[in-house]
Amino acid sequence: MKKWMYIVLIAIIMVIAIIIGIYLFKNEDTPKTENRNVLSTNQTLNLIDEEEQENTILNEISVSSNETEKISPNAVLILKKQYEECAHTIKEYARIPEEYVNLTKEELEEKQSDWEVETFSPNEVILIKEASGVCNQHYVLRQKDGVIAIYQIGKDNSETLKEETSISVEYLTQTDKLRLEEGIRIYGEEELNSTLEDYE
Repeated sequence: MKKWMYIVLIAIIMVIAIIIGIYLFKNEDTPKTENRNVLSTNQTLNLIDEEEQENTILNEISVSSNETEKISPNAVLILKKQYEECAHTIKEYARIPEEYVNLTKEELEEKQSDWEVETFSPNEVILIKEASGVCNQHYVLRQKDGVIAIYQIGKDNSETLKEETSISVEYLTQTDKLRLEEGIRIYGEEELNSTLEDYE
């Protein structure tokens, strides 16, 4: 009889221990999960706040940079002229004049009303305008005093002697001599140099 009571008592104690263990295990796990949820929620809120701050800073930077973009002292100035008659565009490169340094696009447009601002950045400014007549890149090669001479073609096809080369016409072919008599028309410095090299 006593054995039977001991067995029942041990069984009851084991059941109570199991119930207490389950209860304690659940209670320990729940706060951790809640803490994790709280942490992850706080972290998410912090991340959102950081993203909003970054976006605000980037917006402020882009707005302020657009508003205050000015010409640097080391900027390159490119002047482009589009000639009406020959339809060529000639570029000239120059350093920025002192009076242009630290000007905004609007200030530059006011200062240079006869030029249009094509490109504007702190490091490069391109100004463009239309010009009448033909550009100064039109040449004609002719024979003069036994050598090839370079004439620059101006308005109304007028020819001005630019330079007499040291290239003798004596050893050129008859075809080349005839072409020189008629005048060999050339556009641009590159083509001019290339053609002269062919005759050397």
